[in-house]
Amino acid sequence: MHRGLSQKELKLKADALHEGEIVRGFLLQVLSIVLASALAVASSAALAELTSQRIGVVGGVHASSTGQNLTFRSGWFGTYIDTLNPFTTYSELSGWINFNTLLPLVHYNDQTTAVTPALASTWTVNYANHTVIFHLDPNAVWSDGVPVTSQDVVYSYNIAAQNYSFIEPDVAAVQNVTALSSSVVQITFTGSLWLWFAAIVFIVPAHVYGKIDPSTYPGYNSTGSQYFVGDGPYVITQYVVNQYATLQKNPRFFIPSMEPTLTTLIFTEFSSESSATSALQARQIDGLSGILPAAVSAFQNNSNFIVTTSPGIEYFYLAINVDPSGHGNPTLKDVAVRQALAHAVNLPYITQTVFHGYAEQLNTVLMPNDAYFDANISGYAYNPSLANQMLTAAGYNYGAGGVRVSSNGTALSYTVLVPSGDALEIDAAQIMAQNLSAVGIKLTVQAEDTGTMASTIWPNMNQDMDLWDWFETSLMVPDLLSVFLSNQVATGTSDSGFHNATYDALWAQLLNASSTSQVTTIANQMQTILHEQLPYLPLFVPSVINVYTNSFTGFNPLYPGGPFGGANWMTFINAQPSTAPAPPNYALYVAIGVVAVIVVAVAVVILSRRRKKE
Repeated sequence: MHRGLSQKELKLKADALHEGEIVRGFLLQVLSIVLASALAVASSAALAELTSQRIGVVGGVHASSTGQNLTFRSGWFGTYIDTLNPFTTYSELSGWINFNTLLPLVHYNDQTTAVTPALASTWTVNYANHTVIFHLDPNAVWSDGVPVTSQDVVYSYNIAAQNYSFIEPDVAAVQNVTALSSSVVQITFTGSLWLWFAAIVFIVPAHVYGKIDPSTYPGYNSTGSQYFVGDGPYVITQYVVNQYATLQKNPRFFIPSMEPTLTTLIFTEFSSESSATSALQARQIDGLSGILPAAVSAFQNNSNFIVTTSPGIEYFYLAINVDPSGHGNPTLKDVAVRQALAHAVNLPYITQTVFHGYAEQLNTVLMPNDAYFDANISGYAYNPSLANQMLTAAGYNYGAGGVRVSSNGTALSYTVLVPSGDALEIDAAQIMAQNLSAVGIKLTVQAEDTGTMASTIWPNMNQDMDLWDWFETSLMVPDLLSVFLSNQVATGTSDSGFHNATYDALWAQLLNASSTSQVTTIANQMQTILHEQLPYLPLFVPSVINVYTNSFTGFNPLYPGGPFGGANWMTFINAQPSTAPAPPNYALYVAIGVVAVIVVAVAVVILSRRRKKE
């Protein structure tokens, strides 16, 4: 049985009930205000998100109102775009743009060890009669709507074989190109390396190139209604000389498996590694290859960037002007001087010091990962004592200022041209100058932009030396051996002016070799000649250091040269925007905190009143 309540107890209970009603009403008002504030915050956040999608940029991913406009900005330093004509360019950046806008018959695979379909969907090789028949993709169409036909292939191979073509040596094995139908082409060739020419010749639209002079055509129509016509996944929509090129997704691209997600590519040219690196740090660009080794730690310690390394396809060399008609210092035409110079340069020290361990010394003119690299060739050992003995024995004695002179008084004083935008090459050249001074050779380092270097070298060969680099993008074929052919000065390729009839004859034999083993034997003989005659002093192959923002993914660091090195045709086909986790909703956290504070405050007030009443 329950005990009855006294009057005092009944009053206290009534007061408590009344106070509870007040508190509950107060809390309901607070909760209403908080909920309204939360809804306002959420609405503002949603509106801000929609606005950013319409006009904004988040971490380099440019998003339209439909979320479909995705832009990647790639930085480039070194040799600028010289032309966008695939037959006359020597710029690696131009070649990379061509990979994204034009198709060869076949592509190399992701390790450059085999070929995969490109413009040709299938092919049949008959080594017995030296023919390969290519079946073009039946859906192939140019970006202006004109069908791609076998006549475009015939035209392109004809242009590639002209003496002004940079790739003329690479198609020397092609005997005949015949259109069997509108979509079937037969190529007759010599030798065994059919994939050489199949993967290196970009097919161009005959209905465009046939109306202009292909030897001087820049690769686009600066005033025409069709600015650029291509058949690749992208088309060139704008090019500003020495600044940038813009590519847009090709709406008529016909290979579904190669259709990219990114809609816009911007290739920005920088005058130096440092300026390109600064732009990447400021996220003005989204990806860069070949950054300075000293800058790696700044990116590795920043969660906004991804750092990878890739096998190198770039080799640095010292070209020596040995052209019989050249106008450089004549003492360099003496092989004894060139060999002494090679012994005087401390390549192990330069390789380690300049590249911080991100490079390996090179002994021949082909890459270590090239299928025809001769591993039996040893480099010139650093031996300044031997270099001094060789120069003295050859009649070069010390003269004024500690510089050796020839018997007719010509000083062993040379100028080496170096790209002004490449700090690593400049550093290497300066160390070489110190090395050579120890054996009585004066070397002046002259940094110039690559356009000025080229005009000094070609066509008159006015330089003494140049420290430059080559990119080897076809590791299944020894194509860089063609640089030293006697006819390559005229094409703006040979910067040594090397003339050697035996070497030229070996090249012809290589193109006609019936097996890869014969190609290997001949390629080794050619590398031996170059090693002994030294038109080039091979220097080093740097590993490729790649950095890109975490706004993107899908890049393959195992491809030789890396994703941004200028040779990977798959870079922007595989690239995707990253799916980043949503940022914390700090406004909601604040609202929750406010509620908690108010509740605690009310509870404190209630407890305080109850204690006083009691």
